[in-house]
Amino acid sequence: MKVGIIIPDRGDRFKLLANSFRMLEAQTLKPYCTVLISEKPKSDKPDITFRYRKGYDILRKKGLDIIAFWENDDWYSPDYLRYMTDKWVEHGKPDLFGTNHTIYYNIKIKKYFEMLHDQRSAAMNTLIKPDMNFEWCEDYETYTDLHLYRTLNYKVFKPDKLYSLGIKHGIGKLGGRSHVDRLHRFKFQDNGFLKRTLDPISYEFYWNYFR
Repeated sequence: MKVGIIIPDRGDRFKLLANSFRMLEAQTLKPYCTVLISEKPKSDKPDITFRYRKGYDILRKKGLDIIAFWENDDWYSPDYLRYMTDKWVEHGKPDLFGTNHTIYYNIKIKKYFEMLHDQRSAAMNTLIKPDMNFEWCEDYETYTDLHLYRTLNYKVFKPDKLYSLGIKHGIGKLGGRSHVDRLHRFKFQDNGFLKRTLDPISYEFYWNYFR
């Protein structure tokens, strides 16, 4: 299985990016190629769509089976890529594929919340077929995932356990809004959740990030 990886980055999350590469290198299914889109932003507007679009175009004609979006701040288990690609095959290799269940954890306030979304997946858990021709949303649009799941043929599923975790923190400007506002959504106290969920190295990194 030849998997390409796109990592959008604005050059303002150095520690998070280094940790992201550590998790990528620890994958039991090694990526065939990885593209980091980290050029200097042209404005202070979020530009995650531009970075995913550019990464997708760079990965054209590379002989890939599938491309995974990989967010530079989120947590991925070592078996994430293998599990997701196996499930993609099991579900018939749709053009777009992801999970309908996401947990977001804010490492500043040590709280989390859960989302179920049957019509889409978060970008952090999205696989997309390479070499397709379709229209992207505007480069400054923050909800790239919503546009893709409204545009392409897709399937989503609920994983049997947590293979990833959306991490919120308020560092930099790249994608969604729950980093610095809508904090009322984080209803659940940690109570040992992060330690139970993450591998030891990742737990120490995220838990102590602001210390």
